[in-house]
Amino acid sequence: MPKMSTADLKAMLSAEKNDALAAFSAAELAEERADAMDYYLGHMQRDMPAQEGRSRAVSTDVADTIEGLMPHLMDVFAGSDEVVRFEPVGPEDEAAAAQETDYVNHVFMQQNPGFMILYSFIKDALLSKVGIVKVWWEEREEKERETYYDLTDDQFALIAQAVTESEGAMKIVAHSVHEIGEAAETSEATS
Repeated sequence: MPKMSTADLKAMLSAEKNDALAAFSAAELAEERADAMDYYLGHMQRDMPAQEGRSRAVSTDVADTIEGLMPHLMDVFAGSDEVVRFEPVGPEDEAAAAQETDYVNHVFMQQNPGFMILYSFIKDALLSKVGIVKVWWEEREEKERETYYDLTDDQFALIAQAVTESEGAMKIVAHSVHEIGEAAETSEATS
């Protein structure tokens, strides 16, 4: 086995030391979070143990403080129509910045539960020292099927033309002609 250089040995030992310190601080943080949750729930057994046959101390100071702060913090972060605002760089950017502001606020507050996301994020940050929000973009293709009954030849021609112009986005999957007295047609289209 080749001999390790002093620089490589120092780098390896430094990495191991950093990993050990990170694990130690993570364990310490986990313990602090558990204590914070106990205090939030009013459990005081560790700090104020009860004597045999006596009642236990209960304090909801942490919960009262966090719950008292939440309305004020929610007012700061979600109390207006604009949760996010894009500032224009120059006069030519004003229209784009206004449109971006409207769009992002609509997506966050209308298409997603923006208020509840902010609420749980802020409450987690107060209680656990870390608030985390996961953000992702999801694209999916939805198929829709439509059935048309009793179409005239002109109506069917309009649908066929729309299908042709859609360049593969729509297609006719079935078409049949039923003759009962006058001609009646059934067509199905999917998009």
